[in-house]
Amino acid sequence: MIISAHFPILEPSISTIHLFDPHSQLKKPSISKSLNLHNPQKTQQTLSKSLSKTISKPQTPQITHAHHLRHLIETKNLAAAKNFYFKAKRAGTQFGIVLESILIDALMKAGLIADAFKVFDEMPERNVVTWTSMIRGCVHSGDSISGLCLFIEMLESDVIANEFTLSAALLACTELAALNFASQILSLIIRLGIESDSRIRICLIGLYSNCGLMNEAARVFDRMGAVDLVGFTSLISGFCRNKMFDSAVRVFGQMIDRGVHPNEHTITSILTACGPLLGKQIHTYMIKTMINQSVYSSSALIEMYSRNYEFNMAKLVFDELDDKNVVTWSSMISCCLHKESVDEALKLFEEMVLEGIKPNEFTFATVIGACGLFSGSIKLGQQLHCLVIKLNFAIENRISNALITMYSRNGDVKDLEKVFKRTKNRDVASWCAVVSGYFQNGFHEKSIRLLVAMHNQGVTPNEYGLSSALSSCSNLAVLDQGKQFHCLALKLGCAFDVCTGNALVNMYAKCGILDDARLAFDVMTTHDVMSWNSLIHGYAHNGHGRTAIKVFTEMVEMNLLIPDHSTFLALLVACGHIGHVDDAIKYFRVMKDLYGINPSSSHYACMVDMMGRAGLFKAAICIIEQMPFEPDVLMWKTLLGSCKLHGNLELGKIAAKKVLELTPDDSAGYILLSNLHAMHREWREVKRVRLMMDERGVKKDAGWSWIEVKSEIHAFIANDESHPKSEVIYQRLVELYEVIRDEVCSTESGL
Repeated sequence: MIISAHFPILEPSISTIHLFDPHSQLKKPSISKSLNLHNPQKTQQTLSKSLSKTISKPQTPQITHAHHLRHLIETKNLAAAKNFYFKAKRAGTQFGIVLESILIDALMKAGLIADAFKVFDEMPERNVVTWTSMIRGCVHSGDSISGLCLFIEMLESDVIANEFTLSAALLACTELAALNFASQILSLIIRLGIESDSRIRICLIGLYSNCGLMNEAARVFDRMGAVDLVGFTSLISGFCRNKMFDSAVRVFGQMIDRGVHPNEHTITSILTACGPLLGKQIHTYMIKTMINQSVYSSSALIEMYSRNYEFNMAKLVFDELDDKNVVTWSSMISCCLHKESVDEALKLFEEMVLEGIKPNEFTFATVIGACGLFSGSIKLGQQLHCLVIKLNFAIENRISNALITMYSRNGDVKDLEKVFKRTKNRDVASWCAVVSGYFQNGFHEKSIRLLVAMHNQGVTPNEYGLSSALSSCSNLAVLDQGKQFHCLALKLGCAFDVCTGNALVNMYAKCGILDDARLAFDVMTTHDVMSWNSLIHGYAHNGHGRTAIKVFTEMVEMNLLIPDHSTFLALLVACGHIGHVDDAIKYFRVMKDLYGINPSSSHYACMVDMMGRAGLFKAAICIIEQMPFEPDVLMWKTLLGSCKLHGNLELGKIAAKKVLELTPDDSAGYILLSNLHAMHREWREVKRVRLMMDERGVKKDAGWSWIEVKSEIHAFIANDESHPKSEVIYQRLVELYEVIRDEVCSTESGL
């Protein structure tokens, strides 16, 4: 088999390695010279004589120790076995390479890695079995780099690898996606002439699958003579892992056609690729073969039905299971959250605990995340936080990230920051969860700064973190910083994805750069409703109402996506800006009659605002009276603003009275009413409104302005002296004022 060496490689952190010299000869094992192969009779006499001496000898302490150690290993009393081994070793007992290899293998399988290394270091001699046990144990414990280092050390000590050793080394390369290193191992496999071994080929399929080289994996599979169940399952799992679901289903069909019956591992893999039709057929097969009682296959079946919105079927599978474990319960809890039944998910978690099933880190992460979905569950989330600390689960990244998300959704930024600071091994998800948390809670500067700090520390942000930071740039209108994030997204290759693309469209639109917003939209590989909404909103809020309507028409004509409430809200805003009252009424009716979307208070407020802008106050009052719910403060503020625009004092007083009743502490209503009285020169009323504000302790919120200088945002208000360089700033303002005054004077004198 030819291995391409030009793929991008993720190498383990090992110094440059040469597994073999291509000009060297493989060493053969030495043959004992003690046997006379040319005289079989003499050889037999020698063996018989030696055997009789061995039988007649009484058992030495060394033999007794060996029997005792073997007994301890076989009874899985490994703590006593290792203590006895080291004690006997110090007394001079030699157990032999076979028994010591058995002890190492048992320690490795029990996860006692350090003890296995101690025994390994004590051994005066090591064979291929010893080395293989050590390599395989390191890989299975998650330390693949140590496994490869041992493999190199074994080759350097002139021990010839067998198919078991090479399989373990290939598995280590698979875990590290070390394709270049694996190609060297493959060359050694070919030299040893064992490339056709089924175990080796299964490992190669796993290696190429993990490196995303499914064509290479398929070639290895096709060259296998009689493909067994393990081969089919490995290839199907590889296709599913690389999201090549059609190929996975095709191979599954080939397996059935060849008469190879899937087991629970095959079923678990293929269910991740299934739509509802094939999934139900596999479900039928599981019932016939009783695989439906396998907790792992059933968990995959629950997830399949949940993914395809067949929630009743998922519940049926769960209820019919005789034995349920933590995986099954966790899958069903996730299913409830997928259908947004938070109460049902939390109830299931409670039942699970009462059944005596101990939650694992995945269960805790799922339930803690659910506690952030509504404010009433925050106390339960805090209790779970205490519980995971007691169980020492809080150090797990999955748990920490769920806690960050929970506190973020409940607006508790302080606790969010505490969890983040205590997270030792932060991964990409940890950083991006905090970036998103800051954005969702209005801490836009912190969101931007954290993403910059994350990138400076060598952590590559994902599309969710980037989209949150870009959205923060949108809200602060910091275009330069947004452009830098755009460049980063281009380098990372996620600028064309839906998540990042939508944020870019929104950012450029809010900054008023509509050409760039349209360009960011056009280069996206695919669009969802939010993509179109961002573009339509951008045109609508920047006064390009006709273009917004044109984009909506383009969206509808593609007949791929259904407009939602946000789409129609943007359309109503667009119609309001260009004064197209008739079009607005048409879209308002289409929204409900054609798409079944019930107008919200925001839609009604747009209609009231439009009628008010057009001076159609009777129509505006009619809309308010016909609403299916009580008008909120936004509705009355909108009407009050229109009354101020057209100087309608009588209706303005009614609207102002409603605003002050609903929000007596909001200065906006007082200011609008005061300005309305001022338009009609009712100065006594202006004074009365101002006194009312003073008596109620209502103060007008200061208007903030900000400017970005060298990637730093400087915010200020009128007569602000809080800036550290305020003296220099005011001095420069005086200089500018003098320049303006001189220019005005020179212009007037010229006239």
